[in-house]
Amino acid sequence: MGKVTDMITLVDSMFTEAANQGLMLQTAEGSEHEGREVRLDGRRLINFGSCSYLGLETDARLRQGVIDAVTRYGTQFSSSRSYVSSPLYQEAETLISQIFGAPALAASSTSLGHLAAIPVLVGEDDAIILDQQVHHSVQTAANQTRLQGTHVEIIRHSRMDLLEERLADLQRKHRHVWYMTDGVYSMFADCVPLEHVRELLERNEQFHFYVDDSHGMSWTGQNGRGHVLGRCPIHPRMAVAASLNKSFASSGGALVFPEAELRRKVRTCGGPLMFSGPIQPPMLGAIIASAKIHLSEEITVLQTALMERIRYCNRLLQEYGLPVVALSETPIRYVGMGLPRVAYTMCRRMMERGFYVNPAPFPAVPMKQAGVRFTLTLHHSLEDIRAMLETMAELLPGVLADEGTSLEEIRQQFGLPTPIMASAPLDASIEITVETAEPVVLKMQHETTIEAIAPEQWDALLGDRGSFSWAGMRMLEKAFQGQQKPEDNWGFHYYIVRDAQEQPVAATFFTDALWKDDMLSAARVSAKVEQARLHDPYFLTSRMLAMGSLLTEGDHLFLDRSKDWRQSLTLILRHVSEEQERVGAAGILLRDFDAFDEELASFLSSEGFVKSASLASAALELDWREEDEFLARLSQKARRHQKREVMPWNAAYSVEVLDAHSRTPSDEELAHFHRLYLNVKERNLGLNTFALPEGLFAEMLASGTWELVLLRLSPEFGGAEGDLPVGVSASFVGEKHYAPLVFGLDYRFVESHGAYRQLMRRVIQRAQALGKERIFLGLEAALEKSRFGAKLQQRSVFTQFKEHYNMELLAQFAAST
Repeated sequence: MGKVTDMITLVDSMFTEAANQGLMLQTAEGSEHEGREVRLDGRRLINFGSCSYLGLETDARLRQGVIDAVTRYGTQFSSSRSYVSSPLYQEAETLISQIFGAPALAASSTSLGHLAAIPVLVGEDDAIILDQQVHHSVQTAANQTRLQGTHVEIIRHSRMDLLEERLADLQRKHRHVWYMTDGVYSMFADCVPLEHVRELLERNEQFHFYVDDSHGMSWTGQNGRGHVLGRCPIHPRMAVAASLNKSFASSGGALVFPEAELRRKVRTCGGPLMFSGPIQPPMLGAIIASAKIHLSEEITVLQTALMERIRYCNRLLQEYGLPVVALSETPIRYVGMGLPRVAYTMCRRMMERGFYVNPAPFPAVPMKQAGVRFTLTLHHSLEDIRAMLETMAELLPGVLADEGTSLEEIRQQFGLPTPIMASAPLDASIEITVETAEPVVLKMQHETTIEAIAPEQWDALLGDRGSFSWAGMRMLEKAFQGQQKPEDNWGFHYYIVRDAQEQPVAATFFTDALWKDDMLSAARVSAKVEQARLHDPYFLTSRMLAMGSLLTEGDHLFLDRSKDWRQSLTLILRHVSEEQERVGAAGILLRDFDAFDEELASFLSSEGFVKSASLASAALELDWREEDEFLARLSQKARRHQKREVMPWNAAYSVEVLDAHSRTPSDEELAHFHRLYLNVKERNLGLNTFALPEGLFAEMLASGTWELVLLRLSPEFGGAEGDLPVGVSASFVGEKHYAPLVFGLDYRFVESHGAYRQLMRRVIQRAQALGKERIFLGLEAALEKSRFGAKLQQRSVFTQFKEHYNMELLAQFAAST
């Protein structure tokens, strides 16, 4: 995913789909709310989607606190706190400080609290290490510190070994190193490895800790001070943020500091505390009322009652064999479903049965780790919890069967062990059965070499679509196997699906290869990543299973849409997914699709693939004979460009074509061709790939399906007898088409003698001389190609990653540029 707009489009489509199914972006109905139920679309549902874990939002004392405050002080106190605060603020912050046992500051939201505190606490000489799954609001605030020069990076979730490695390196260059995490993570409900963090604080004076404990607040810890401070008293190099919403049941957030001076500094200098609106009197009244409950013995009674529900729920989840991701003792539970559509179906059917639970799709979690998220509150009885889980266990087999997946696949996606069932279920009346699958009428052929497929069969399906005819694939297999560098060794997978009558329905090929993760990123981002690769050439690289290859361009997928193409493509994708597990690929990539093919896009989205824009492909129909006719077909602007920038250099160059039947170039020449190619590759960070191997040009010439067009400077323009070429193009020669895919240039002559444009002109002329109907001009330099009359087609790629750490790391590089 190369652009921010791609992510916005994706999030919009994901949330819109869920909203259309009545699962997200909904508005509750009814004239009152009592906590246990929520009314949606005319249905009363038991609400397992609330984060008010202690159920205090309906407590009479909090309601009265709001009434008293609004009666005494009105609906708002409209003044910045940098000037004057509501009289209720002092009491509220005093009580909050008593809860935490440390100086505390109230903010109008936890997110604004992060934005106020982090830029004040962290200096320009400091470094920040973000946990991969830390809340987005913390990441946003941390990225603000880049403006002052703070180093910010990200590490894999809860990997203490990696934290220690990065700490050891960064402390040599930075004054302080801050580690930023959540206390309780809001999706999978796992917790920060607090013991390890506390040990690091004790033995490393440069190590600092900032934690968002919003989901740990109230329901645990002395006086409800939360998961973190309930287990670890605040350290001198530690700051904690917590929510006064959620379980605290009022509004705003709290920032907790080890000393009053830090509290004063953030209060004075934190931008959102100075310039944003304050917490208004009604909610300050609620904060005060809730704080008094927290400071009473009653909080322990409430916490004990909730923990009884948590432990009961955990026991039921195990007994019913539901694929719960983490059995921590928190009020958040996450049942894995795999693809988003599976989670949507389960949530929708749960609503039909009277239970509201949350779907958790990408980007909150990796694409293939969507699930059902539900929360426990004191509004729930034990019977509510049992009824909800019984219903989920009853529905699960049918949901999985209807969506074409299984418990085994889910456990594999989440790395879950096969559960050990209890000797007797809690309710013997529940029967869980798995429906038998329909008979398979499609036949899959999967080969790992093109030699196993008859040339005429392959070429009839895909031979005229690009550089991947049968002979073209044989060349790639020879060139990209048995090489020294890992990036030059590819695995090949050919898939053909036939129906019961042996007629092809779908066909394609995939390569298993090492890719640069920034391949489609902005050039400025790739430039920064390449600096890191000076020390580690395989930094931010991943093994990918990709449709097509890094040396093919065109329509890689044959699909007969008059037949059952969806089932056929599903069959291919399942085999590819199995191969992904076998080879350990980080992701699957499908390319290059028509950007406006909404039918295919919708299908691939349902299969868990993320759509993003690719570079436009360029193709030119060779349907003219003379140059005047060629010029006449161009736009006025393009015609003027040809006459001013291209044609004046027509006499400056001579052309030689090398193929399997011409002379054999020397080793020196072949090395020169590769250097010319590297000149282009190193300047082209908009499509950042590994360099092609040095022996590729020789393999191309030997294949009989590729040829080289060499461009030499004529003597009257400075050339000399025996000079090496200043330009080279390697082109695949198809039956009806021509595809120049590799270009090399001596950049001394690009500006001075129009070398690139002349090379483009000569390969077009060569394709026409060979009698080809069209020329595929590739994915780059769209403007220059359009000036030769090429038509641009917007293309899309679809990706599916097992996890998104590298993408998040890449996003940090993008932020730093």
